[in-house]
Amino acid sequence: MHLQLTSGTSVAKLNLPDGTVVHSTTENDEPDKLSAALLNPLGLPVLSECVVPGDRVVIVIDPETPDVVDVVTQVWAQFQELDTDELDVTLLLPASSGGSGSQSVVDELPVHVRSQLAAHIHDPTDEDQRRYLASSAGGERLYLSHYLTDADFIISIGTIGFDALLGYRGTSGAIYPAFSDVDAIRSAKRDCNSELMPEDKRPLRELVDEIGWLLGTQFTVQIIPGPAGGIDSVFCGATDEAMAAGKQHLNEQYCLTLEEEIHLAVVSIPGNSDFGWRQFGAALATAARIVGDDGRIAVVAELPAHIGPGLEMFRRSNSPEDLLQSLSDDPPEDAVEVTQLIHALRTSQVFLLSNLDAQFVEDLGMLPISTDTELQRVIDSSDSVIVVPCANYVWAQVGVKSAISNQP
Repeated sequence: MHLQLTSGTSVAKLNLPDGTVVHSTTENDEPDKLSAALLNPLGLPVLSECVVPGDRVVIVIDPETPDVVDVVTQVWAQFQELDTDELDVTLLLPASSGGSGSQSVVDELPVHVRSQLAAHIHDPTDEDQRRYLASSAGGERLYLSHYLTDADFIISIGTIGFDALLGYRGTSGAIYPAFSDVDAIRSAKRDCNSELMPEDKRPLRELVDEIGWLLGTQFTVQIIPGPAGGIDSVFCGATDEAMAAGKQHLNEQYCLTLEEEIHLAVVSIPGNSDFGWRQFGAALATAARIVGDDGRIAVVAELPAHIGPGLEMFRRSNSPEDLLQSLSDDPPEDAVEVTQLIHALRTSQVFLLSNLDAQFVEDLGMLPISTDTELQRVIDSSDSVIVVPCANYVWAQVGVKSAISNQP
């Protein structure tokens, strides 16, 4: 069987042996799926009927959302039948770590959209940008961007997916902790637990949902990515209903359950200059659950040359295992992906076919591969093989019946 894996501009052409398992998803070829979802929201009327003149509307954006510029453009189009001069609308984006993700979203918007909307990129270090919201049920004082606390109507745009911190990302997960302060953002990074299932109770997810309720977040547009990194499905409307329907679809598309461990997992990520390392860490975590101890992982990934402080610490460390406690006590912005890399290297050989310098890859504890011919040799020398394209979207488990519910 011949298969091509693509990550950004990196391509690997593979000849797979008999018996290779290939994870695939069902292509959603519905035309204009975003427009259709916006015109038929779950549990709410269309957007233009949800606001009144004079409302302060905030559109909260997760920059990792597939086709995010088109999503924002179509959401704004829903308001065009109104007198938009009577609406105060702000695009609210999180601070970018390393890359230029948030600013690039603004820059790439069509001119007519950019000229009609105000845009603000949150600065978690600026106390003047935050206001007190409330105390949580657990007694934590919550501070958020004043754009959110002052808003009359909040629309969240994001992605529903498996998440190392939240179990499931989506809806109010785009709001907190990104639009709070540095301490809240850092504290959230401590909640990475590779032993938990997505459905397991997670205090951070409960807090995120509580904050959404306290804000009265009314409308959400949630995307489930397709196998090539674009849009597979769209769930719009009331946050609870959109999240429930989206989780059910996500579990059907991206939950992979295997009867036994496989010797080699060949995985890829979509490849993104701003979020590549985060995608890479999630793909590694998926692969590590598939191969178990003494397995092999091969990753096809186009990755940014810039790395975060956690990866820099890892690169310079003589004993990466010793970093785990530091990553938990004082987590840097990339603590999750560094933790995922350390856990994968603890049990598996990790090969990387990428655009990065070979010595740099070795400094990160991995074995560099420069051509798909070299990757083919790894495949041919493995006892059993599975290929998982866009593994950063996938939840994998071995040897047990799926513990993930497909019920909304």
